[in-house]
Amino acid sequence: MRLVWCPQVLAVKVSGVQLKNASELERGIEASLVRWNVDPGDIELELTESVLMEATQRHSLRLENLRQLATKIAIDDFGTGYSSLKYPTTYPVKRLKLAQEFVLRVTVNYRNGAVVRATIRLAHELNLDVLAEGVETEAQIRFLIGAGCEHAQGYYFSRPVRVGEATAMLRDGRVEPAAPPRRFTSAA
Repeated sequence: MRLVWCPQVLAVKVSGVQLKNASELERGIEASLVRWNVDPGDIELELTESVLMEATQRHSLRLENLRQLATKIAIDDFGTGYSSLKYPTTYPVKRLKLAQEFVLRVTVNYRNGAVVRATIRLAHELNLDVLAEGVETEAQIRFLIGAGCEHAQGYYFSRPVRVGEATAMLRDGRVEPAAPPRRFTSAA
């Protein structure tokens, strides 16, 4: 097993204000998909837990409408703020994004490691993908692979790049890791 090295989705953060005006958000997404000829399955809308916390029943229906566009929905920074296990069970999410604050200390703090492993197991039980944010070291990669994490992002893979370079990387379907690409086997 190995982590995915190339981008498979384009993540777009959605704010609470945008979610409250979901009909305009839906129209904007639909127009962008048509204008840029993007497959809706290649788009992932990220909502933080604080945005979900503000969500009402009306917003839940709006999230379902956004999901009906065939876009994916992710909970960003999962495990921070006012975390609730209600979010991944109530809303039509496809992925949990593990907060960087847990990932950064995963190899040096057994409690962080336990939280990360438990969150990955929970996500898999709910049939959700997991993406670890803020990965910076090979040790973190090894831990995450051993814990069953499928996807990661962070400086280990690439520092921020200018828009032209990012465009070329996306067209080529590649990300240049900060360290040479390596295949890892699961520690399990």
